[in-house]
Amino acid sequence: MSRRGTFGVDENGRNVVWDHFAAMHSVIQGATRSGKSVLAYAVLAAAARDRAVRVVGVDPSGLLLAPHRRGDDDALIHLGTADPESACEVVEQLVRMMDKRIRLLLERGLDSVPMHVLRRAFPLFVIVFEELPAILSWLDGEDQGRKPGEKFAPRMRLAMGRLLRESAKAGMRVFTIIQRAEVANLPERAQYARRVSMRVDNRASVELLMELATPEDVDRIMGLRPGQGVIHEAGEPLRYFRADYLEYADYRAAVLAARAGDASREVVSDGAA
Repeated sequence: MSRRGTFGVDENGRNVVWDHFAAMHSVIQGATRSGKSVLAYAVLAAAARDRAVRVVGVDPSGLLLAPHRRGDDDALIHLGTADPESACEVVEQLVRMMDKRIRLLLERGLDSVPMHVLRRAFPLFVIVFEELPAILSWLDGEDQGRKPGEKFAPRMRLAMGRLLRESAKAGMRVFTIIQRAEVANLPERAQYARRVSMRVDNRASVELLMELATPEDVDRIMGLRPGQGVIHEAGEPLRYFRADYLEYADYRAAVLAARAGDASREVVSDGAA
């Protein structure tokens, strides 16, 4: 099974697609006003339209994940920076769900979740870390003066590390968004098999994330116009593209419409049963 959402066109006029069901974690980097957020809108709107996908995660800004939230008590989405315990608990709960799925795989003699079993009741999780450096910086600040066993940032790093190393086989995909890649703010960098860079002003950040980039590629990436980017998936060459433009209001409307469609189908199904 492959569900692929188009998010732009490449230099040859071919559609560029994002397959959430491919067994790879993803990271996007881009400076302010590079088009990084617009690209994230397109990717996550496509995810919302698939009933077998659930978008979850941690979003300090509260904007990106708000449309995906299923009520104020959604235990798998954290918005804002008011409650560090809640942010950690979201990610730790996802780790517990991952562990449960892995136990089921062992019991059934499988090495990964078969794509055909994924559905609304047993979804593929797209786990978003919006502006990961901001999340870690916020938690580091909250940890000031706390005893080692009471600190939040180590909990977040530990749980996120486990998700990056172990969750792909359990039907989970980490989707991290950053302004620029640095060793300190992108733990477990090797686990990201899909990497996207929009314009970034820091040469070292381009070289760190886009390891196949030649010096000419690095120059080009640093000079990209808003909405232009380059994607690298494991085993493939670099591919330059122009992302489709999607306003936040349209993104929000698309996600809410997809969720409303899900609810309508459930009502019809329940009535038919």
